[in-house]
Amino acid sequence: MNRKYLVDSTTREYICIALQKGQEWEPNNQDSLPNFMNSRSNKDRADFELLSGEYNDNSFFEKWIRNGTNFLFRY
Repeated sequence: MNRKYLVDSTTREYICIALQKGQEWEPNNQDSLPNFMNSRSNKDRADFELLSGEYNDNSFFEKWIRNGTNFLFRY
């Protein structure tokens, strides 16, 4: 299953924000998203950004959690 994640590269915390079901994306963890965004310790810095990526379950854990360097999208 593919999932979309937001990742805080400073704290290495992440949240899954969407799940792919067939060709469609379904929002996920929307009730936790405001709390996640408000809890970023560096959110007031001018260069603050979160990284976003679309991964299947195995590649997310391999690419982000294991080495933290491979991101597909940057907002």
